[in-house]
Amino acid sequence: MSHGTLVITGPTSGIGRATVEALAADFDEIVLLARNVVKAELLKKELRNGTPALKVSVVECNLASLASVEKAALHIQDNYDRIDCLINNAGVVSLSKQETTDGYELMMGTNYLGHYLLTHYVMPVLLNSSAPQIVIVSSNAYGFTTLKSDYFKGKGNPMQLYGRSKLATLYFMQELHEQFSPKGLRVTAVHPGAVATNLGKTQQNEKFGNLVYGTLKPFFLSPEEGAESTLIAVRDKEKYDGMYMHAGKEISLKPHGRSYYARKRLMGDTIYELYLDGFMER
Repeated sequence: MSHGTLVITGPTSGIGRATVEALAADFDEIVLLARNVVKAELLKKELRNGTPALKVSVVECNLASLASVEKAALHIQDNYDRIDCLINNAGVVSLSKQETTDGYELMMGTNYLGHYLLTHYVMPVLLNSSAPQIVIVSSNAYGFTTLKSDYFKGKGNPMQLYGRSKLATLYFMQELHEQFSPKGLRVTAVHPGAVATNLGKTQQNEKFGNLVYGTLKPFFLSPEEGAESTLIAVRDKEKYDGMYMHAGKEISLKPHGRSYYARKRLMGDTIYELYLDGFMER
């Protein structure tokens, strides 16, 4: 089932790695957008060994730096006539207060703003595909909070801040569906479940992170299980278009998760913050 080019963020570990390994036979080429290019090059070698006909490219992309995102996206613009599937997979959980290179709260800046800007830049290349698709890895953590007035740099506990970033990705999915489904774009947001990855563990909180994961690990899904929803969405884009989904079943969004007003306010604020002319327009 070979159908063109896949671009994925966060491919070197956890759900991302499991997703790439499972989709190696589904695409002609996979572009690995990775913060750690050394790990990405090792993954590239493994993928090529397992699927010799597969073309694999590595592009450095740190979603916590808008300059890095722009550079990676422009590389795609310059080197690809089209891409067929973009998976906005990368995510970060921080148990301590941190900021991106540009001064945004780390989780909102990485999980939402970085992916928004990436999607903005590669959208023309996506729309050159005869069957373009975007899959956004979100989370049911969106239910823990609503968007506050200062959601790009605002304060809160780690769960609230993480939930805020994932709520933003759900609004993003809905806006993409509303604006681009008439042009043939199929977009799905997925909830992977509680997955045993390294999310949340940083040098600053390694001991605490290890304690949390050690306690909860028996209840976690494996990365392979967590990738299942993404794989289902990629392989049946028409069925899950416009949906928030887990393991092949649509998830009904809470009222605040489908707020038209909050979504439009976020989109407007994002366009303003990133100095763009309009939604996915320059």
